[in-house]
Amino acid sequence: MHEVIKNELSAGKNPMGMAAAILYLTSVSAGNESISQSRIAHAAGITEVTLRNRFKDLSSRLQILN
Repeated sequence: MHEVIKNELSAGKNPMGMAAAILYLTSVSAGNESISQSRIAHAAGITEVTLRNRFKDLSSRLQILN
C-alpha cells in the first residue's frame, strides 16, 4: 500500500477496490492463492471485474509479479 500511495496509483480509484486488489496481489505474490477473487470481492463489496481491473493495473505498474 505504501508503494501505491507513494506512486499515486490510487488517485480517483474506489478505496475498497484498491484495498481488495492489494490484498489479492499480496496473497498471489506470497504464493497463497487459496483466497479466491470472488471471496475477496464479496467481502469488499465490489465486483470481481473491479478487483481484476485493479489487480492487473497494480501488478503491471508495480511489477511485483514475474
